[in-house]
Amino acid sequence: MLRIAICDDVIEQTLMLQKYIREYYENNGAEYQLSLYTSGEELLADVEKMDIIFLDIGMPGLDGIETGRIIRSKNSSCRIIMETVMVERMREAFFFEAFRFIVKPIEREEVEEALNACMRKVLGSGSVELFYNRIAHEVHQSEIQYVVTYDSYCEYKVKNKTLRSEASLRELEGKLDKRLFFRIHRKYIVNMAQVQSYRNGIIHMKDIELPVARRKKKEFEQAYMEFDLKYR
Repeated sequence: MLRIAICDDVIEQTLMLQKYIREYYENNGAEYQLSLYTSGEELLADVEKMDIIFLDIGMPGLDGIETGRIIRSKNSSCRIIMETVMVERMREAFFFEAFRFIVKPIEREEVEEALNACMRKVLGSGSVELFYNRIAHEVHQSEIQYVVTYDSYCEYKVKNKTLRSEASLRELEGKLDKRLFFRIHRKYIVNMAQVQSYRNGIIHMKDIELPVARRKKKEFEQAYMEFDLKYR
């Protein structure tokens, strides 16, 4: 599930932006969770789990520029979309790699363009239902390190836990983000963002080394190079 935040102290602008975001994702059939915040201090408590943040520059207390700097130190991958009437302050947002700018009053077309651009970049934004100790959990795809496939089930390495799914291999490959996951072997599917290094047909991950099948080697190297260029 995609996690989105709006941080703006002006309620009218927040409600309008909320409406545009909801309509965009409902029209595109995407899973999302939208959270609203009225201050930078409030947002920072949850920022590590966010994928996209709409952030107002002009807020009392911790303003959007300072909040953006802190966000970037805590969450390097989220897309920060700045909203402002203070065009002269946009340059400051380049220092923490703001992804897009929206000028107030907010227009639907600008919001949709920003979200389209985000969706081309945000990897593993969907979720899969997995089981741990027979209890179902919705797991963000980006959190999956690798998958081990068996005849009738799959095991997913997620952080320090091994979760399980009874979904077939065909179902699994249909759900996983193809930009992020690659089948390196008849048994293994890896999250390329979790690969620490690759050499001589061996993938090095946090706690394991996995072999790339010889017939998959050239295809994987091409996919991994494209991933590195586009999404790192």
